[in-house]
Amino acid sequence: MDISIDAGELEGMSEDELRRKYDQHSRGSAGVGGSKEDFSDMVAKEMAKKRQKMERERETKKGKEFRF
Repeated sequence: MDISIDAGELEGMSEDELRRKYDQHSRGSAGVGGSKEDFSDMVAKEMAKKRQKMERERETKKGKEFRF
């Protein structure tokens, strides 16, 4: 993880402030750490799509199964 801080900001910053800034940045990066995103609705939609696709394929197979 890369964090950039200006030298001017760093001069007056205490160690606690620096830690807080680091924690803020690490929580905000790409869903890592304190992120509490809920992907259950996205997973449910994808599973419904997959189920529908499988059902369509099964129906089309039934019609072609006994053709010679």
